[in-house]
Amino acid sequence: MLKKVLYLIQQSGVLMRMPRNHNKHLGNTFDTVASHSHHVAVITYCLCRMEGISHDQALKTVAMAVFHDIPKARTGDVDFVAKHYVAVDETTAIQDSFKGLEFSKDLEKLLEEYDTRTSLEAKCVKDADSLEQLYQEWVLMWQGNKMAEKWFDSDFNDRIPGLKTESAKKLAFAMKDSNPQEWWWSQFLENDTVIDEEKLIGKN
Repeated sequence: MLKKVLYLIQQSGVLMRMPRNHNKHLGNTFDTVASHSHHVAVITYCLCRMEGISHDQALKTVAMAVFHDIPKARTGDVDFVAKHYVAVDETTAIQDSFKGLEFSKDLEKLLEEYDTRTSLEAKCVKDADSLEQLYQEWVLMWQGNKMAEKWFDSDFNDRIPGLKTESAKKLAFAMKDSNPQEWWWSQFLENDTVIDEEKLIGKN
């Protein structure tokens, strides 16, 4: 059992070193499969609370989001183009990932719920997955990546109508009307002027 837990930890560690496969199309990207899963988990929690899901239930979906891409340590990350030609056996990858763990059935059940998309919680995770992809393209677009801008415009038109929750749609439109630095710019500047100048220039 101890070895099996260690192997799962090692497998998840692979995702920290695995660039997402869309990098070959977008160029100057910055995400890995692990960083993507982390961000999906944060977005998932927010969506759940916006949709009226309790804190405790939202934490369950955070786990779902964290584990949703664990099979990619075995299958690799298949991008949009490759999906037209490659068949991935995620079911076997999931079973092999959790084989021998006392809590394997719990994790398999969690990912099965995600795959079926019937529960509101699972829909929030999938919506978060889509929003995170949009976020990557959006940030790169603001950094001047023309290909990312093309992807963002296309994905915005294609993905938004398919989002399952109204909260995700609202966040998508809020993102489009914002910029990647607004989270701190709006707190420390007013009318583009620094509120606390001492923090900017430092004390003598």
